[in-house]
Amino acid sequence: MNGQELLIAAIIIALVIAFIISMVVVNANAKKIIDTNTHLVENQHQLVEMNRRQGSEIEKRMNELEQQSSQLEQQKSELHEQKEMIASLLQQQQELAQQLKNAVPNEVAQLQQQTKEHRKHLERAANMTDEELLPWIDTQMDEKRLFTDPTLSLKKMSKALGVTQKRLGSLFKSQPKYSNLSEYLNEKRFLYACKLLREEPSWTIEAVSIEAGFGSRRSFQIETRRRLGITPVQYRLSQGLDVAPKHK
Repeated sequence: MNGQELLIAAIIIALVIAFIISMVVVNANAKKIIDTNTHLVENQHQLVEMNRRQGSEIEKRMNELEQQSSQLEQQKSELHEQKEMIASLLQQQQELAQQLKNAVPNEVAQLQQQTKEHRKHLERAANMTDEELLPWIDTQMDEKRLFTDPTLSLKKMSKALGVTQKRLGSLFKSQPKYSNLSEYLNEKRFLYACKLLREEPSWTIEAVSIEAGFGSRRSFQIETRRRLGITPVQYRLSQGLDVAPKHK
């Protein structure tokens, strides 16, 4: 091989080596570009996911803000109503205070008078014998119609009459006519109910029963049968009255 051929061969080898080197460099650069692009794509995916999460969080926050705004509006409305209510209550309080201011002297005088009368009752009852006390109690019961209260008890009666419970209890136990307070009250209610049957022909039996303190029509019917052997309707008939009255 002469010198010219060697030169050509060397040039070719140099070109091949240069090509190989350039290819290696190109491949390396291509790999770098691919890696960079891959990294960029991953970053973009992360950004997209982050934006999605932020969007969801923002939407959630917006919903919460709307709910809070709605609650604030409701609270504002409630506060306004409360303010109006307070203003109305203050007005009523002022009016009531003025009424009390005007009424107190009269009420004090009434309370003083009631206290004085109650004290007189106590003193009078304390000085009465049992024979005197029972007629006095009868008069008080009829005047005040205490027996018309279906829940009347020894305690209530004691407070209303100004006589101690102990004395009232012993008084009714010692009376041969009544075995107990209940028997006494039933007699008062029965007599008053019969009076109403005669004087109020337009009242129903039930209305008469309740007005007299029996509490129910059945209780009055039982008491009437026990004492007279007839019903309230039959009693009304015996008085020549209408047996089909209107309601009270």
